[in-house]
Amino acid sequence: MSDSPFTPAPTPDPERGASADDAAAHDPARTLRIGHAERDEVIEILRDAAAEGRIDTEELTERIERTVNAKFYVDLDAVVADLPVPPPSSAVRKQQEFRAVHQAPGASLQPYAAGPLATGDEPGHHPADPLVLRATWENEKRTGRWNPPPFIRLEPVAATAEINFLEVTTPLREIDVEVTSGMGMATIVVPETWGVNIDRLSSSWGTVKSKVSAVPQDGYPLVRVHGSVGMATFTARGAGYFERKRLEKG
Repeated sequence: MSDSPFTPAPTPDPERGASADDAAAHDPARTLRIGHAERDEVIEILRDAAAEGRIDTEELTERIERTVNAKFYVDLDAVVADLPVPPPSSAVRKQQEFRAVHQAPGASLQPYAAGPLATGDEPGHHPADPLVLRATWENEKRTGRWNPPPFIRLEPVAATAEINFLEVTTPLREIDVEVTSGMGMATIVVPETWGVNIDRLSSSWGTVKSKVSAVPQDGYPLVRVHGSVGMATFTARGAGYFERKRLEKG
């Protein structure tokens, strides 16, 4: 028996693979830092849980504080562990699994084939040539002040594809958004005056949810979503806590 006061690191068993500690060190939920967007999503989940009577006001306040101070995905997992929602880390773990398969020796990922139109103009002004946000290994987002075209396609292959309209001013009265199957996350963020219709969006193993009105206020745009999410998660929502604070500051 050793007299050393330190506990030796676990030795990997060649027949069982790497040790638990080694697996934890490579778990993206424990190593990837979260941002305001991930915290906002959990805060909205907590508010829904309070509205449904699952947690009381005191618990809501305490959990929001933990969410604001969270640094990694596992911190958020702990906040919602007893609620009937997928753990926030599930998205990044799916990404890791996807990469393990498609980055293995001999594996390949089919490249995106451009639409049939090649007009030289900016994409998004014809159904056959939409603006494409393809999130394969990295997140793809459109945020801030930008001019959305009438046709957009979100491809949440293994990361997050997001379009954020909070700071958008547009003459368009309808925006067509197609969502294709994947394992990541597709997110649409709209002002409270806009509407998001998801009647034509389907899922197989994935999740589809909207926290905004399906009908816009008079004179404001409607985002019409269609397609299939596959194993991905689709969310349509309004401004989160941190987004509202930023917008209030101007």
